[in-house]
Amino acid sequence: MVGVGVAEGGGGSGGPADSYYGEYYPPESYYVPQEICQHPQQHPQHPHMCTVHTEYAGMPVVTSATMMPQLMPQVMDESLRHYLVPHPHPQAHPHHGPHHQPPHHQPPHHQPPPHHQPPHHYGPTNGAGGPQHFYGAGYPPHYHHVPPHHMQHSPPPSVFQKDERTQRQYSKLKQKLERKQTNRNNGVVEMNSGASTPSLSPRKELNGRGGGSGGASSGAWSEGEGSSAGASVQDDDENDMQAVLDMLSTIRKPQVSEITPTSALVQWNSPYPDGVPVPNLELTYDLLLGDRDVKRYKAIYSGPSLSCRVRDLKPGCEYSVCLQIRAGEVTGAASEAATFRAPAAPPAAPPAPRVTQRARASLQLRWQAAADRGARVLHYLLQLDAGDGFAELARPRTRQHTAAGLRPQTQYRFRVAAVNECGRGDWSEETVAWTAGSPPPAPAPPALCSSAPRTLALAWERRADEEFTLQMDDAARGHGFLPVYSGPERSYECTGLCRATDYRFRLRCETADGQGPWSTEVTYRTLPERPSAPGRPSPRGKIHSRAFRLRWDPPGDDGGAAVASYTLEIDGGEGYRPAYQGSDREAHCDRLQPGTPYKARVRCANEAGDSEWSATETVTTEATCPGACGAPEPAATARATLLALRWRAPACSGGVPLADYRVEVAEADADAAAARLAYIGAANECVVRELAPGRRYRVWVTATNRVGAGPQSPPLEFTTAAAPPDAPPAPTAVVEGPRSARLEWAAPADNGASILDYRLEMSATDVDDAFSEVYRGGDTTCLVSKLAPFSPYFFRVCATNSAGRGGWSGVRDVFTPRATPAAPTGLRHESTADSLRLYWRTPAGHGAEILKYRVEVDTDAYETEGPTPERVVDGLAPNTVYRVRVAAFNELGLGDWSEECKAATRPMPPAPPQIRCAQVAHNFMKLEWNATGGEGAQYCVEMRAPEAREFRAVYRGPARSCKVKKLRESTSYAFRVQASDERGGRGGWSAPCVLPTPAAPPPAPRAPALLPAHAVPPAAAPASSASPAAVPSASRAMVVAWEAIEGANYVLQCARAKDAIFKQVYSGGETQFQLEELEAGAEYLVRVMAVRGGLASAWSAAARLAAPAAGAGGAGGAGGAAGAGAAAARPRRARGGAGGARALSSRQVALLLAGGLVLLAVVVAVLVQRCMEPRP
Repeated sequence: MVGVGVAEGGGGSGGPADSYYGEYYPPESYYVPQEICQHPQQHPQHPHMCTVHTEYAGMPVVTSATMMPQLMPQVMDESLRHYLVPHPHPQAHPHHGPHHQPPHHQPPHHQPPPHHQPPHHYGPTNGAGGPQHFYGAGYPPHYHHVPPHHMQHSPPPSVFQKDERTQRQYSKLKQKLERKQTNRNNGVVEMNSGASTPSLSPRKELNGRGGGSGGASSGAWSEGEGSSAGASVQDDDENDMQAVLDMLSTIRKPQVSEITPTSALVQWNSPYPDGVPVPNLELTYDLLLGDRDVKRYKAIYSGPSLSCRVRDLKPGCEYSVCLQIRAGEVTGAASEAATFRAPAAPPAAPPAPRVTQRARASLQLRWQAAADRGARVLHYLLQLDAGDGFAELARPRTRQHTAAGLRPQTQYRFRVAAVNECGRGDWSEETVAWTAGSPPPAPAPPALCSSAPRTLALAWERRADEEFTLQMDDAARGHGFLPVYSGPERSYECTGLCRATDYRFRLRCETADGQGPWSTEVTYRTLPERPSAPGRPSPRGKIHSRAFRLRWDPPGDDGGAAVASYTLEIDGGEGYRPAYQGSDREAHCDRLQPGTPYKARVRCANEAGDSEWSATETVTTEATCPGACGAPEPAATARATLLALRWRAPACSGGVPLADYRVEVAEADADAAAARLAYIGAANECVVRELAPGRRYRVWVTATNRVGAGPQSPPLEFTTAAAPPDAPPAPTAVVEGPRSARLEWAAPADNGASILDYRLEMSATDVDDAFSEVYRGGDTTCLVSKLAPFSPYFFRVCATNSAGRGGWSGVRDVFTPRATPAAPTGLRHESTADSLRLYWRTPAGHGAEILKYRVEVDTDAYETEGPTPERVVDGLAPNTVYRVRVAAFNELGLGDWSEECKAATRPMPPAPPQIRCAQVAHNFMKLEWNATGGEGAQYCVEMRAPEAREFRAVYRGPARSCKVKKLRESTSYAFRVQASDERGGRGGWSAPCVLPTPAAPPPAPRAPALLPAHAVPPAAAPASSASPAAVPSASRAMVVAWEAIEGANYVLQCARAKDAIFKQVYSGGETQFQLEELEAGAEYLVRVMAVRGGLASAWSAAARLAAPAAGAGGAGGAGGAAGAGAAAARPRRARGGAGGARALSSRQVALLLAGGLVLLAVVVAVLVQRCMEPRP
């Protein structure tokens, strides 16, 4: 069933529309007429009724006014369950009176939710009549209460008139509303208005409703004498509800107008009668639609509007619509169904016709039937287009036709449409067909696209829908022409050929009309190959220290072409360099270094290219003595007894490694015979020792190898410096108290320079690194104070002159006497809300054991039990600052107090925050959490990776958000957070929160590389953007290649450089693409993007391409090949093209920026250093 309801204007009871759409499935048992009952044997006592049990997709639902009785839903109270069932017969059943009231058995959880409840059918229950001008005359007015155990076998209910009863109910409803309005205006509030059941509640009490007289129903209300003074307010509210139910259940059937083949306008009136005040209720109108084919109603509209436009109808189908009204939780009965039929429409477009038989002068067509859309198809209309527009060909009644009288081998277009009594439908899609014709003529001979030593690539043109047969003749085999290819392609590559060999080819076309003649024969030749490597070069004649001569053999295979030249290269340790190029097989090599091994190799070349390099031959020249070293240079300023020297190695080592260097030294006024050997070794630096202070010397160096010693280097003259003074004798010590001692010493020898001062050092462990300076001056006595009692001390002294500091004297030890303990240090505390734990480092006992400690907290004093250096003070006020100090006891008394410090108790630690993810990417996450600590709160976030066992901290700070970087894509991480503040301390950890990262897009490719089309081998030629029918021109084609990314596809875009509007030219998995038909002299921009897993990378940097000018291409044949070779030999860099400056990657830019910053920092540091240096 089709049909969609759309509201047409307002006019409802107001309020928002509570629209729903779905199938109409009531959840309880209903009764339907006997003519549609499927199981009448269930109720033999009631032949006029049938029970219908609801099942999903299996319930036969009424489809018209005669098939839809006015049904009442369940009305629930505390102990009763009422089924209000309409009955079309006026007789009462003799076995059942009005006293039957079934108990309530259905639990509350069996009720469907409000948005899934079916449209319940409510009707009047008291037998009173209503105003005739409002209710329809054909509405069934009779209802009866049926207990659950009599629902299938009870007799029909009694007959009651309702018009008079309904009139009285409306009068009472009007009086009730007027009385409430009057009381509200006078300030009077009804007694049960705030605590009782709402006035429109569908629940009913049992007081005064159990029995009746005469024809009263068991479900009818006790009317009494109208609104008497003894009636309760609750009875009035229930009477009002009953009136509302009657009003909602007596809606007239909707009116259908503006009917079209696919839509209709449904309108209805408001249920409120004239002269009755409108209660404060929001009415919702539910429109149900059903058709005869499906036999099932469907809710197509729900809202406050008084009209609905039903769309998407089937032409020629009959439909039924009925209306149902809801007021909050109260639902009225469905109205009488209105039946209408959608008019028929022209047929739908049939499928495209297809050709079943083809001849030279006729075509047989066949097509499938079209949908009639409510009216039978009378005939079909077939049209033909022979090139001058469509014209009618025939009007067949069947679904096939043979078009005769056509021209051979001609293209025709056909279309068909169906016609019924409403007119012609839409045309079908067009069908293109050809008639049979004559065999094709001889094609043009195949053209050569490219050639190689083992392959020939051929191409030809296509004139129509043809297949080709290519044959080749190999004269060396003598078998004549043999087929090598047969198919529809327009190119073929012949492989497995011999080098430098001629082959003949011919081509033939074949169509459905037959085979054509062969084309003219053409001959193409394969290219020669590169020659093999020549023989290993060997020395000829004597090998000198500066030259030698080499000779080699020709190659064993010349590749099918004569050898044009030989190239000889030699390597003396700095890389190969050309030594000879020519046609001779012998060369002379000179300007060599003696004693040096040289590697020699040779290769040859023919018209196909260069061969591989030959095997390498090693030739070593003769060795000689080394040359003279450079003059020695001082590595540092000369000292009193030594001098550091360095020198340069000789320019020529003689062809063999140097054995050693010899350094000789002598006084400046002595001859060479008095020199002594100061150093011998392989290093080019040394230290000359055993020199006298203040003397003048000269020194020189000689290099030697296995052949002999070389000449002496130029000498170096220098003067030694003065020496520092000698070490003084050990000082004498006199102890003057537990904390002081006096030291004295004698002056040492000054070694030629007056003593400037003395330095006295002290240590407590007699270790060189532990000594510290306690005195510096010109006196030979010193008083050392602030010593620790009962401790050993060691003293030493040295003298200093202009030459430096002299040696240290012997060590003098001193031991101080005992004293009271020292002051404790390192006083620290750990606080809670009501206690302080104080601890400190144990002070020195000064010769006596520490017995206990005294702790003062403000004015209170506490003592420890024993020498334990800690004390816990309880009973303190929270969040309070205290002054604390501590002192130690020994047998000599109370020692010094420690420094006073302040300690504060803490408040309660903060609660753990709730962590959440604010932003996520493939490599980072932004986390946020709520503030739980006080002012100055700090937060610690920890993370655990999937493979990690423990959490690790990723953030510490006062912020309430952080960004975690360097994450892996498609990975779940666990996070937890902890809050702490300066006063409350650290709180607990939050529950771990597991968050995943999404997949990452692929990286941006680098700028694509551009290669000429003729530089790419034919077997590796990429996909082309040109038409397959044309042979690409090397001067107007360019191959674009880019780097491969695993598992990714690529999108290539190209744009003219002058307008920079990119257009896609390729999409696929290949890493190169050939651009064809480029405009001569124009500049293009190309860029590439990678796509993997539905995620796209950024565009690469654009590469610039400059197409050659129109006159730059070579001529055809041999001249064209020569021109291409000349162009390849003299490459010309295009401005901004692929051969221009290469675009820098992001990593290179970052390195350049870092280097610039480092250089700037060095310059600034040098400038600051120069500004801070003192000027003379």
